[in-house]
Amino acid sequence: MWVHPLYPLIRLETLRRLVERCSSFQGAGNVDRGQTTEKNTEMAIFYLVMALGAINQANTVKQMRLHPEPGNIHSLPAKKQSPAYLYFRALHHFDSSIQHLRPSVATIQIVLLISIYSSYGPIGSSQWQLAGLAMRMATEIGLHYSPKVWHATEQERNERGCVFWTAYAIEMSLAYNLGRPPSIGEEHITTALPVTSDALLAVHYVKHRQIQSKIISQIYCGNNNIAGQMSMDQKKSLISGLQAQLDEWRANIPTQTEEASAYPHSYWDRLYHGTSFVLHRSSPLCPHPVAQSLEKCVRSAGAYIDDMVKVLRNSNVPLSWMLVQGVLFAGLTMLITIRKGFQQLASQAGWPFLLVDFPAWTRKCSICLAIMNERWKEDLLSKLEAQFETLANDTLHIISSGLPSQPLGLQDYSASDQIQLANVLPSNTLFESNEFANQTAESGFSMAGDWEHFDMFREVLGLDTVQTFWNMFPAEPHDGSQHT
Repeated sequence: MWVHPLYPLIRLETLRRLVERCSSFQGAGNVDRGQTTEKNTEMAIFYLVMALGAINQANTVKQMRLHPEPGNIHSLPAKKQSPAYLYFRALHHFDSSIQHLRPSVATIQIVLLISIYSSYGPIGSSQWQLAGLAMRMATEIGLHYSPKVWHATEQERNERGCVFWTAYAIEMSLAYNLGRPPSIGEEHITTALPVTSDALLAVHYVKHRQIQSKIISQIYCGNNNIAGQMSMDQKKSLISGLQAQLDEWRANIPTQTEEASAYPHSYWDRLYHGTSFVLHRSSPLCPHPVAQSLEKCVRSAGAYIDDMVKVLRNSNVPLSWMLVQGVLFAGLTMLITIRKGFQQLASQAGWPFLLVDFPAWTRKCSICLAIMNERWKEDLLSKLEAQFETLANDTLHIISSGLPSQPLGLQDYSASDQIQLANVLPSNTLFESNEFANQTAESGFSMAGDWEHFDMFREVLGLDTVQTFWNMFPAEPHDGSQHT
């Protein structure tokens, strides 16, 4: 329900046969060292699939009860298996034959299943290494390549394609989120996307990751010479072209993404908004975006956060470190974009956008972090929540320092929004500049943004400046005067 729709590593029929063969062995207490490599590999895959099922069991039961289908409730497991135990058993089988393992489809499946399992933990750095290993092995045995002369059945081609594109999707997702280049370029991939009916969502998911791959290579490439040779019109055209591809992808979301699905239409909308705000934020290609891009960035980040509040409150989606990272990335991108360019945004979108819409999004981001902290009970999340609120409040002080006496457009907002605005802004919005300087000094911030106070954000986002191209906390003034 949660893994296979996006990552069809194993055909459902193959998976059913695997469970039938291996179920009789799971009562054995110790791994038989005399088992063949093939048998240990098969048992490792079986236990990893079971571990993923166990870790998602509570959410699966809730989802099935919310949207029951004939026979589903009666087939719910009577007792819950420990995911950690099942994972431990899988590693024992994998370890017992690892010295005989060679790159193969089955070995890649194991590494990818371990990578997926690790995504449910608070820290995902090891997932990056596992995904890279899987992609290296996939490339070594030619899964990325479709030779002109190849005597393989259609089923074999599809199975190999499903394994490769799953490795691609996982690695590209991690590369994008961690701000690191992927291990294979698009120009080297010739293998076709799967054509089986049960891989339809996975194919659409891969197409989204392909757009993200273009954003990494064209917008966030480390070679500044390329950006230096382009005019501003060319940069705007490139960004607009990628946005058009995103818009087309969104328009073609598969129709079976109904609300009863584990991946409803709102999930794909969230991917769309999450990619849009990254496309339009400050980047190596365009360090000082135009006002229209700044507005698109903030609105997309806000839409992403709007959806995440609904997801955490109303759905049964399993919590993962990548969800935490996505919320933080959207919230911080929105805050930092506004800190650096609020004057441009005030002219482009109007003061109500900054004084009503923006505070509402920051509150929702704090709500998301609070819900995640309640579910995960992680000390780091508690600190992140407090630090985010501090940064959000400081950003509102920065905005209020440039607020005119009668901001245009506020009269068009409802009375409730006016009251909300009064609660958000300081009691004396137009305080003297020296008073504002004293307040920011006491809070530990400067007008230019004292980014070193937010090192813990780097810890969860993996934003070490020597390891990522995101450059989340640039040491630049936020007065909006620098743009091209």
